[in-house]
Amino acid sequence: MDSTDNHARLLKCSVAVSPPDMVIEQVRQLKQKLRSYIGWFNSVNALAHITFNVFQTNSETLTLWEAYMNHFAAQQSPAPLRFNHTGTFAGGAFFLAPDKTSERILVEMMKAFHNDAPLPARQSVTPHISIGRRLTVYQLSVARKLIPEADIHFVCSDIVLRRFNEDLKQYDIYRRFNFEEIR
Repeated sequence: MDSTDNHARLLKCSVAVSPPDMVIEQVRQLKQKLRSYIGWFNSVNALAHITFNVFQTNSETLTLWEAYMNHFAAQQSPAPLRFNHTGTFAGGAFFLAPDKTSERILVEMMKAFHNDAPLPARQSVTPHISIGRRLTVYQLSVARKLIPEADIHFVCSDIVLRRFNEDLKQYDIYRRFNFEEIR
């Protein structure tokens, strides 16, 4: 493959909040608990995250995204977040949902991010941490009984650029963009 082919190759990327390792482990344990009752399901192996958007890019436009994310993160301050209940979306998604204050913080952050984004992307403004996707009605009822609520809290201090790993069929963190402390 020559450099022209590599340059033109599209990468599937995502911008997200990635919680600290302790929270990632808490969510992993919830997913494994559900898996022990219903078997494998979509998102069972995905690390906990809060998606801002998903997009395809090449190396040239990836540089634009990275510059934008760096600029955006430099204007943000760390914020405490709490996810204290569960919810569902049509299509069989089961997730951890933020409390009202955390939801407001995240929605404002997501909207600000999308307003000046350098290129179009599939956007999210409904903050959540997925437990499972494409669950059946039965699997959703089991999930609701096993995980009726949550008490997950952390300080959001960065956003991450994730790249899709074709081998694992999951996103890997490619780069972190730390928020600035307001002094």
